[in-house]
Amino acid sequence: MLKKLHLLVLRIYLGPFIMAFAIILFLLVMQFMAIYMPDIAGKGLTIDILARLFYYAGARLLVMAMPVSLLAAGLMTFGSMGEHYELAAIKACGINLFRLSTPLIIFSLLLTAASMYFCFYTIPLANLKFFSLLYDVQRKKAEVAIQPGYFYYDIDGYTIRVADKNKQTGMMYGFLLYNHSENRGNVDVISADSAKMMMEPGYQQLRLTLYHGSRYEDYRPEAGKNNYGFGRTYFDSLYYRMTLSGFGLERTDEGLFARHQITMIRDSLITAQEKVMRNIDKDEISFANNLRAYNGLDTATLFKKPELTVTDTLIYPVTLPSGSNLLDSLKGVNTVDVINRAIGNIRSLRNNINFRLSEIEEDRKQLNGYQYELYSMYALPFNCLLFMLIGISFGAIIRKGGLGLPSLISIAFFVLFYVLIMQGRKLSKDGVISPMVGAMLSLIILSPAAIIALYQATTDASVFDESVRDMWKDRIADFFRNLFRLRSGKK
Repeated sequence: MLKKLHLLVLRIYLGPFIMAFAIILFLLVMQFMAIYMPDIAGKGLTIDILARLFYYAGARLLVMAMPVSLLAAGLMTFGSMGEHYELAAIKACGINLFRLSTPLIIFSLLLTAASMYFCFYTIPLANLKFFSLLYDVQRKKAEVAIQPGYFYYDIDGYTIRVADKNKQTGMMYGFLLYNHSENRGNVDVISADSAKMMMEPGYQQLRLTLYHGSRYEDYRPEAGKNNYGFGRTYFDSLYYRMTLSGFGLERTDEGLFARHQITMIRDSLITAQEKVMRNIDKDEISFANNLRAYNGLDTATLFKKPELTVTDTLIYPVTLPSGSNLLDSLKGVNTVDVINRAIGNIRSLRNNINFRLSEIEEDRKQLNGYQYELYSMYALPFNCLLFMLIGISFGAIIRKGGLGLPSLISIAFFVLFYVLIMQGRKLSKDGVISPMVGAMLSLIILSPAAIIALYQATTDASVFDESVRDMWKDRIADFFRNLFRLRSGKK
């Protein structure tokens, strides 16, 4: 009986889960792509390029959509079962909530394992593909869109102006073309009554057909002569081709993007983290050794590094006669020159210290970024299990199915989850909190809510029952009524 019940719960759960996952992933992809829409619009991208952009964006956001989908499906499934008293009947048979939801917990554990694999290998590759392709799209120029009455400069080496344009036929009137591709100024000008434009396949060339016009050219002078030739040509029709530099999509080597932390797989992150830590140690040792010549401090104790051993001190004590100072002991030396030289050394030391500290600070920020990405690969997938428990518990408590109340609760948890992820990343990379804490911030904040909700659900809490709501309404009304009476009595 229990096995059939588990299969029934799992079958009921999968429908809302698939629906919620598709909707949430679609919304996340749309929201993410809206950020880059100004870089994509008007570029004349093919369906293949757009599909790849959306595919890579969906792959990198899949792990974000998974926990909230599990939460929403749990709310709808167990809320509906509670609303129709199915949970009460199952509990009357001696089956508690935890035993009933065992297949869903196992399902969430499987998704956690799959999400962890995605975080280790698939998402970094999707990030690499997405941002390399997006970079190429951003470099691609927009489609040739010549507006009447304006000069168009986006084609390298040419300037175009038209007086009017028929949007239906594409015919342009009052056409002017300035060719300054030889960097000699406007030495080649074409004027035509009308013209038609056609883009060659692959956006490599632009073909113009011009009607009833003239061409004015200043020729290059011959070798050894200073005279400049001038030519004027009249035509009834003229075919003209221009090379479109930057209008085609040229792919960049993806290896240029592989060094960023979000495009590294787990093993690469570990290697990069160890390299940065060695660089920090090396910079601190070099910094300490440079300072030791001025302060005579035992920098091995100061930085707690065994590599820093003080074999001898570089500051020697100077014994001066009583009542004299150091400048008096420098006989035959220009004291002003000594003071200026000392001030120069101090300024140089200050600049060196600031430079070294800025280098170490940048290395630490980079290390925080690597550590956060590495820890988040482990922490983020466990939100699947956490949100499954929250969904099951809140669904059993609210006892309300459908899309109304479960959707509101899902949206609230998703907003909180998203804010915690973003704040954890920011605070970790800024060094405000540990990268491990930043990566686990959502787990740390939401785990108490999951534990409390699970306890309330297993003990048959009735927080959302109508009788409980009426009780709290009466208590609040009595509180304000008594407060009003007290205030009236004082007056």
